[in-house]
Amino acid sequence: MNLSAQEYLAKLLAKENLSVQHGNYSTASFDVENRVLRLPLWADKGKDVYDLLVGHEVGHALYTPADGWHDSEKKIKHIPRAYLNIVEDIRIERMIQETYPGIVRRFKLGYTKLFDDNLFGTNDRDINEAGLMDRLNVSSKGRGYVPVEFSDEESPLVKEAMAVKTWDDVVNVCEKLHAFVEENAEEETPPLTHLLEAFGPGTFATLEEMAR
Repeated sequence: MNLSAQEYLAKLLAKENLSVQHGNYSTASFDVENRVLRLPLWADKGKDVYDLLVGHEVGHALYTPADGWHDSEKKIKHIPRAYLNIVEDIRIERMIQETYPGIVRRFKLGYTKLFDDNLFGTNDRDINEAGLMDRLNVSSKGRGYVPVEFSDEESPLVKEAMAVKTWDDVVNVCEKLHAFVEENAEEETPPLTHLLEAFGPGTFATLEEMAR
């Protein structure tokens, strides 16, 4: 893997001179305030996965508002940050692929590799026995690669989450998702693996930390 090429790609796509760091990280992340993109040193994943990581984190660089992200804990304390990560991932991944259509295939191939490697824990148990947010996360990233089922009551919320266009939309649908989970007394089960959101923004928004 040419790490310098991945760094240049990130800066080119982001249209800014981001600070790109490669290290022994559990996953990729982007610090939306300090503009630092961190990439893990995964020896066995291949270029498709690294292009996916870069594309995803550049999506956060371009579209996740620093003020909104950092203020969210103050404004909506009752909503787990994982909800925001999952729905914001849906928004920024759609937007980066609309902006750069050439990266669509890399996203598909990258996620296929990650699911095949059981990064999301879907080989260990039936995803359809998991909670709503786990299922939404796997469904949005797998795009049908892993069959995910939703009830008639859940489907409208899932459809709304998949259609978010602005940060305010993300916050609003997370409010609804959290209320639905609370009203239906859905047990807040642990994530399928330590990679709940799969790549998130913010210095402390990595997957492993969100799953603690």
